[in-house]
Amino acid sequence: MHTIKHSVYGEMFNQVRGVVVGYDEIIALCIRGLLTGNHILLTSLPGLAKTTLANTLGATIESAKCGRIQMLPDTQPSDVVGGLVFNMKSGEYQPALGPIHGSNIFLADEVNRTGPKTNAAMLQAMQEGRVTIGDTTYPMEKVFMVIATRNPVEQEGTYDLPEAMIDRFQAEANLPYVSADDEFGILSNIAVHKGDPSKLVKKVVTLDQILTDRAAIQAIAAASSEQLKRYIVALVRATRPGLDEFKRVKDKDNNGFENKVAVGASPRAQINLLHAASAAAFLAGRDAVTPDDVKYVARDILRARIAKKEAAQGKFNVDDFVTAILNSTPIL
Repeated sequence: MHTIKHSVYGEMFNQVRGVVVGYDEIIALCIRGLLTGNHILLTSLPGLAKTTLANTLGATIESAKCGRIQMLPDTQPSDVVGGLVFNMKSGEYQPALGPIHGSNIFLADEVNRTGPKTNAAMLQAMQEGRVTIGDTTYPMEKVFMVIATRNPVEQEGTYDLPEAMIDRFQAEANLPYVSADDEFGILSNIAVHKGDPSKLVKKVVTLDQILTDRAAIQAIAAASSEQLKRYIVALVRATRPGLDEFKRVKDKDNNGFENKVAVGASPRAQINLLHAASAAAFLAGRDAVTPDDVKYVARDILRARIAKKEAAQGKFNVDDFVTAILNSTPIL
């Protein structure tokens, strides 16, 4: 992984990894999402520290407020964003804000156990930074990030997430089982077992500092070269069936992907690639983005945005396709 040389976020990384063992890349991914004002989707089997990661990350931020909702089949949109509630005394409907409002880091747990209508209720907050209840719009916090978790689609009681929702996340990461040594470390960390792991970390950054550093990362992105931006465009276009860039992508056996890929990534993926690569450069102590920064963040950003053809389900790993794109796309 890219080394985090920035003193503040290097300390944030170390604080979180002291609690969440074995997922260094995932922690770094969440820090990049936080620093670019974006959202992260974490996919894994239950019990692999997704909730602990979100809570511990928030605990390293001074005055940060963490919200959470456990998604269930009967969870309603109003349970997330709020709604109008009738006041018996006044005889009027009044707004009651949901748990997503006022949160700096909001954990939406097991989002694919509820229906698309409820998940869609989060889209305005994620994309526009506000929620609307009745005729009134309420702004979200300036530092606002959704960390959503989902279980593998093979598990009973799960739904497919709408493509529009997946595209609102900057990146998706799959959490595998950690190594035997890391599992031994988890088992040996008695302090984590006994209570709230977030209380084991110290606060290392303020909300204002995050906003300041976001502006610095945006400046890095804006100053990126035309060559780098064209490279990002070429990478994303190579995910889309029918385009020349897609046809040039070959696997290790020199076969194409026409029979495997149904839909590629949207232009939003290009924006996310540039911003995430800029955050990676910033965290590495640099003020310019390189193609290696783009390659480093590309897999997590492109993974969820590539849809397989029905005939390729279970026979095709999207990560292999992304690897082929990175190997086949020249730096212009």
